[in-house]
Amino acid sequence: MDDARPNRRRFIAGAVCPECRAVDRIVLEDADDVRRRRCVACGHTDELVRESAVEPSTRLTRRRDTDGGVGPSPVRILDPGDGKH
Repeated sequence: MDDARPNRRRFIAGAVCPECRAVDRIVLEDADDVRRRRCVACGHTDELVRESAVEPSTRLTRRRDTDGGVGPSPVRILDPGDGKH
């Protein structure tokens, strides 16, 4: 039995074919480390270049040491005093 991955195909919602201008007819095919777009209406194909994209820095992905190496700081619990809020 062949252990190769089968071709994965996904339709791209809202995509317009650059050749025949058909809407919702573009399929994205992944095969043999090549990503290709193909129009199922007219057969137009083009290959997409795979580049390792740099992930933008967000609050979830930025470095954990953003405090300059100061370390953890203690938390003070304040007594409300008379109990009024």
